[in-house]
Amino acid sequence: MVAMIALIVLAIASITGILAVLMLRKRKKAGNPQINYRTFFILGVICVPFSIVLMVVSFIFQIPFYIGFPFFTIGLVYLILGLNNRDKWQKN
Repeated sequence: MVAMIALIVLAIASITGILAVLMLRKRKKAGNPQINYRTFFILGVICVPFSIVLMVVSFIFQIPFYIGFPFFTIGLVYLILGLNNRDKWQKN
């Protein structure tokens, strides 16, 4: 049983490694893409209210509070990242 689990973990790690190498090769051929910081801002605007709602619901139903906290942290980081680079936003 332990050998089977070890083989499954090894197979997953091998496939992940192969995919990582393929993605790195493709990225090197394509060049360095420019980052659209407006997308980070939009994701932050979506994550922060979602996390607040999730924390309120967890408070009402007495579920542990830390379920919504990672979304709140990620949302704040995305908001700050997007707003600090506002001059680099790509326009449609």
